[in-house]
Amino acid sequence: MKIVLIGPPGVGKGTQAILIAEEFGMEHFSIGDIFREILKGSSELSLKLERYVNKGELVPDDIVFETVKETISKDESTGWVLDGYPRNKNQAELLDSFLKGENGSLDYAICLKSNKDVLIERLSSRRVCSNCGAIYNLQMNPPKEKNTCDECGETLIQRKDDVRETVEKRILIFLREFTPLYTYYCDQGIIREVNSDDSVGEVFGRVKDILSNG
Repeated sequence: MKIVLIGPPGVGKGTQAILIAEEFGMEHFSIGDIFREILKGSSELSLKLERYVNKGELVPDDIVFETVKETISKDESTGWVLDGYPRNKNQAELLDSFLKGENGSLDYAICLKSNKDVLIERLSSRRVCSNCGAIYNLQMNPPKEKNTCDECGETLIQRKDDVRETVEKRILIFLREFTPLYTYYCDQGIIREVNSDDSVGEVFGRVKDILSNG
């Protein structure tokens, strides 16, 4: 089974993808995690990515697709769940073309939906450990001690792309390109909508029901 999770920043695609992978024994690919790992380096690609990410802008499709293709190509499992990609119709077409060449196709495009104001609050409340990378949310998953990582005791920071102004810009950019992507998957009959305003467990219950019962 091959699944993509789509929806605006802040709907919890990463968390749901991890739960799906664990429940159904699949690989989990997160484009965001891959990009963040690249950004730790000083390669030509990392410099290109930094220019877009720090401004809250989307990375060009060709750069993202090459990353996706290389990652998926290395996978030898029977199924995977991909979060953070695709973000527009062009990316979806590139992915479909690649999968077709590998004699495969997507089974589901799970669309996680949420209120815009909820998304802004979620994202701007996110903090990351400067040392181990552990992620917290000041509203939903705060650290035991203010600005301190529970895991290693180092200082928590707010990523540049989680600053409120940047978050609002990210959401606007996403919404501008989302409708054609949504329509594209609707036309294929593989779109499934899930409200993500509730708790992680409740949202996953809905996702699990879809994947278990079609």
